[in-house]
Order: sequence, then structure tokens, then C-alpha cells
Amino acid sequence: MSIKKELTMKAAAEIFKLASRIGIKPRDIIGQGADVIKMGKSLFNTKVNPKLTEFISRKGEVPTKILEEIKVHIRSLKNASDDQIELFKINLKDIVNAKLPPVASVKQPETIIKEQATEAFKGWKPTVIKGGKDPLASGGIANHFRTR
Repeated sequence: MSIKKELTMKAAAEIFKLASRIGIKPRDIIGQGADVIKMGKSLFNTKVNPKLTEFISRKGEVPTKILEEIKVHIRSLKNASDDQIELFKINLKDIVNAKLPPVASVKQPETIIKEQATEAFKGWKPTVIKGGKDPLASGGIANHFRTR
């Protein structure tokens, strides 16, 4: 029984994190209860409409009516089964990804990096530090100690 509660808490934390990415704050949800199961068709038992995700990605924002529906669903998480919670998480991820599409990391070509490196050292000339046991080292601190 304790393992199931941990999974539910993990799922709830993930849902809160996803909800915050689309502008739903925890204070809008915590302390309020609801029962979505009586509503019939919902994000708990049906996949989100692809036309809705397309609309969200075009507009760049989630409609207020959908945000309110998501809030009601989050408030009623305690009354949902594990399967319903998993489907809701998938639907919420689809909505979040439609609003904020995942960005692939952009890798710079090596030639650009090499050009930047050569630009950084432009005008710099290497100098030989004299000293040590090298026979070519005729000056510096080594020469100072050789003369004594």
C-alpha cells in the first residue's frame, strides 16, 4: 500500500510541474476539491483532441476554458484511478508540448568553433620562458643560479 502512495505522490508532483509550465499555479488548485468522474468525457478517460493541440501550437497559448478544465481535473486527482492519472499525465504533456515545443539542442559546426578560437588568439605571440635544465635556456632564473 505504501508503494502505491509513493507512485501517486510522484505522479502528482509531475502533474503540478507540467501544470506550472502552462501557467497554472499550485495556489489555484490546493485546498479545493472536485469530482470529474461524474462529468463523463474528460482528460481522465479520453485522449486529448489533436485539433486542440494544433490550435494551441498555432496560437502559442492554452484557451482559458481548457485551463479551467485542467484545474478541475487536478483538483480531483484523489478520486482518479492510476490508469486515469497516467492518461491525464499524457494528455497534460501533449498540451504542454503543444504550447512549448521541445527544442533540440543546436550544435555548432567545428569550423565555426575553430574560427572563434583563432579569433580569440589573434595578435598573440607565444614567448619562450627561459629556465630549467634545458640547454637552450640561457637566461632567466636558471642563468642567475649558474653564475653564482
